[in-house]
Amino acid sequence: MIKYETIMKRFILFLLFFGLTISCQKKAENTQKPQDRKVVVSLYEVSSQEVPLEYSTKGYFEGERDINLKPLVSGRVLEVFVEEGSIVRTGQILLNIDPSDYENIINQISAQIAQAKANYENLKAMEERRRFLYERELIAKEEYENLKTQIKAQEEVIKSLQAQLNNARLNLQRTTLTAPFSGYIAQRFVNVGDYITPQSQTFRLVSLDPIRFVFQVPQENLAYVREGSWVKIRVEPFGEFEGKIFFVSPVADSNRLVTVKAKLSNKENKLKPGMYGEVVLVKGVEKAFKIPERAVIIQGTKRVVWIIEDGVAKGVQVEVIKEDQGYAYVKGDLKDGQKIALDNAYVLQEGMKVEVR
Repeated sequence: MIKYETIMKRFILFLLFFGLTISCQKKAENTQKPQDRKVVVSLYEVSSQEVPLEYSTKGYFEGERDINLKPLVSGRVLEVFVEEGSIVRTGQILLNIDPSDYENIINQISAQIAQAKANYENLKAMEERRRFLYERELIAKEEYENLKTQIKAQEEVIKSLQAQLNNARLNLQRTTLTAPFSGYIAQRFVNVGDYITPQSQTFRLVSLDPIRFVFQVPQENLAYVREGSWVKIRVEPFGEFEGKIFFVSPVADSNRLVTVKAKLSNKENKLKPGMYGEVVLVKGVEKAFKIPERAVIIQGTKRVVWIIEDGVAKGVQVEVIKEDQGYAYVKGDLKDGQKIALDNAYVLQEGMKVEVR
């Protein structure tokens, strides 16, 4: 019994000693200074370069010419020659309206002109005879002058009828609706048999080359959008295009934004009205260091990179002036050729020792 109790006491003393040893080791680890720790990092050598400072904003495309075609005369549609998506050329026939009413009007006016001309010839013959009698004082002057007045009135009747005939012929021509310019039929609103008037929409016709890009800029960037200057326009998935600014609005809208329009070539017709893109304005060029984004560590309101010198980390505050495709362009107290931490940079502290991978 005594032997058993002795063994148990020794076992308990061993556990207490072991626990105290472990506790002391942990305490020693916890009180270890950050400078005494070593973090494994990879390095990146910095170098400066000229960095373009850019401002970008979204915008949309619109056609150089985009109209809803309406007929100039009324009538029933006899034929439609184009469909949505059709490419048309200037002067190409799009539809025909029933010309019967206009042909009838031409025939009626032509008959009236023929009758008016016959009356005119009769009056002219009478005028010749009356003039002969008037010269011999066989009729009164008033009678002769009245006949001359009738002739002038008849001339005016013929002129009026001729003008009506010309207008009727013009309306007959207008029963054929043609394309005023080359482009695409974006929408079709009519079918054969529809009765249309000058208020009816028939087709939406859009020109695609050149095409316009419309965007807005705040007043602080207005200096970079002068008429005649060129801008880059990025369009997914087609890449980058160049456009020339031709319009800067003289007024700002309620949000203090100014509308700007640029014109660009679209020979392959890739760009369509209503599509969106991103315009990029180059505001200037500044010297900066291009480094991977993961090397920049956020500490409160500051951004820091860790310079590694003689195996020790030193924090340098930087200003990020641009981010692009995984890289940050920064300004700060850096020099070409210095090495900064990449992997595990987020765990570094001032003066911490590192091991380079």
